Amino acid sequence: MRKPPYDAEAIANFFLELAEADNAPLTPMKLQKLVYYAHGWHLGLTGKPLLNEAIQAWNFGPVIKSLYKEFAAFGSEPITRKAREIEGPPGMDLLDAINFHEPSLDDYESDDKEFVKGLLKRVWRVYSGFTEVQLSNMAHATGTPLDQINKMYNGNIPKYATIPDEMIREHFQAQVKSA
Repeated sequence: MRKPPYDAEAIANFFLELAEADNAPLTPMKLQKLVYYAHGWHLGLTGKPLLNEAIQAWNFGPVIKSLYKEFAAFGSEPITRKAREIEGPPGMDLLDAINFHEPSLDDYESDDKEFVKGLLKRVWRVYSGFTEVQLSNMAHATGTPLDQINKMYNGNIPKYATIPDEMIREHFQAQVKSA
């Protein structure tokens, strides 16, 4: 059993399950934004990161690089499978056998797992009705962490620049206080 913070793939797979249950196709870009908002709200509500990976600042908004790599082949089309990782002992010969594991929240030992699942369901209810472009525009809005990073670099964000969790936490804590 793993301990939080969570792999982005486990969070993404939870959203993919919710999307499938609602018969609501998810593109890679929309999934990126949902995972970002989940991470932000978790930071805002608990002060702790949801993800064990940094959020990067890209032209189309916040990006989790592992999810980008996992789902890039889908382009702008709906994702048709869950994130997966290859399982097996170190040094195994890939030609012998490849077993895939779909990361899940159930892979984690956590006292707040039910809180996290509830938060993800809430993020889904609030944000799933928006298009990927709307979610991206929301992430670029004035005062958001992405906007702050963009201003920090005078509109010329370097490749692989990250958005510090502290900046994301402060933004979402302000959202919590104003709600």
